[in-house]
Amino acid sequence: MKHLRLLAEVLLQWGNHEPRVDAILWCGSTARGDSGPTSDLDTVVLHVDGCASLDVFRSLLAHLGNRPSFSTFVPGSGEATVWVDPQLTKIDLHFGSDPEDFAWLADCPDVPIPRLVVGYDPGNRCARIVERATTELSRSVPDLLNAEIEKFLCGFEAASSAHRRSDGYQFYFHYNLALHRLARIVELLRGDPVYMFLPKLLLPKRMPLEEQKIWRELRGSIYLPEANGLKRRLAERFLEAIDDAHSNHKIDRRRDEAEAFLRAVLQRDLFFNVRDFADAFEGKVRPGVLFRASTLTRWGDEPALAEWLRENRVRRIIDLRKADEMETATGHYPGGLLADIKYFHAPMGGPPLHPDLPPSSPETGDAYIQMFKAERSAIVEAIKAIVGCESGATVIHCHAGKDRTGIVCAVVALLLDLPRTDVVADYMLSGQGVTEQAIERFLAWFEQAAARQSLCSDGVDEALISRLRLRLVNLMQPDDTRATPPAESPPQPSTDPAPRTPRR
Repeated sequence: MKHLRLLAEVLLQWGNHEPRVDAILWCGSTARGDSGPTSDLDTVVLHVDGCASLDVFRSLLAHLGNRPSFSTFVPGSGEATVWVDPQLTKIDLHFGSDPEDFAWLADCPDVPIPRLVVGYDPGNRCARIVERATTELSRSVPDLLNAEIEKFLCGFEAASSAHRRSDGYQFYFHYNLALHRLARIVELLRGDPVYMFLPKLLLPKRMPLEEQKIWRELRGSIYLPEANGLKRRLAERFLEAIDDAHSNHKIDRRRDEAEAFLRAVLQRDLFFNVRDFADAFEGKVRPGVLFRASTLTRWGDEPALAEWLRENRVRRIIDLRKADEMETATGHYPGGLLADIKYFHAPMGGPPLHPDLPPSSPETGDAYIQMFKAERSAIVEAIKAIVGCESGATVIHCHAGKDRTGIVCAVVALLLDLPRTDVVADYMLSGQGVTEQAIERFLAWFEQAAARQSLCSDGVDEALISRLRLRLVNLMQPDDTRATPPAESPPQPSTDPAPRTPRR
């Protein structure tokens, strides 16, 4: 295009008069001669050894006069960008003092030839690297497919693992990397093995309209309740691509192997912050008696939830959420799911955190103390409900399963005189930005204040605590903890609070 050609001439004039510049090379669409109205001017600048790339870049900016609208320079990388003129035409620049500084581009098989073209090189310093940049590099599509398939599987597992750790941003990051691997697989199957670092116009060039709509639904999300659906859809599209690959190429990874692995990862990470309370207590707590969780309602339509409740013999659910938290599409339990389960609603307000307070702030511990004082009656109800479940397992949950559920579980552990280090470990397993500092502050206050006595005055007396201990504390040796199913507690007078009707 004319505007790029004129701009290139300006850069060549600068290079000819700037003594620190030994050569200017073109790359990208300028090198190939296929620039369009929206193309950039991709430029390589070879300067003399011993001078700073930033100083050379500043010399170019001075030469451009008042044309630059904005510019950037990345320290240590030799990369700079300047936008010029009202239409913000972009000049991408790569600086270096050795022609081999640009080997990453000259030898890149993802970029079609010519990858570098001489604009200005009076000393002929770049002759060899330009020659390499005009050499066609052969690529094996099956080898590339095999590599991308393996990278997808690793990326998918990393995304799902971040989901399991309740890390929304890391899930988003790794999920999008896996999606990119799938995009590269599709490009290899339907296009050419070029621009694999970022396939161009993948949807409109390679897919019919209906398939484009399906692919748009694969867009990543930082909102973890959407993660299971996204992972399933991504896995389905990947397995379809595997089938296509096997139809036309020699692929090492068998489809059934990949499918089994993806299914295992999905099953492993299906639930978000759901675990056995015993996990952190190294055999001191009986497994399979008390589970702590984020709200299970978000999986209400998942057959796996009903299976999980059945396999773990859940007989009671204690819901700490307030009523307004249930006014969402996934805020309540579907009818029939709790047919054999007693539901107790013990609503608690969350910790009164300031909107700008980071979760790692020490004030979080103070907020937990305030929550305990304000919501003590709900905590007492929850403890009585745990004791009142004399057979099967109990699940206690709030929304995210870390603050309200975390404090109730911490109080239960303190009443049972379980090691403080284990109480902290249990709290930390929830992830989501929780910190030892916050829970340590609450534990220190609980042990020093009259908190235990206040619970006793509300009905959590030594008799109830003894029943709680009989229900939860493991009397076997730690090595034998999981060898024998937990025995049922002997019948006791009921301490159940009045049951609440679940929202259907």
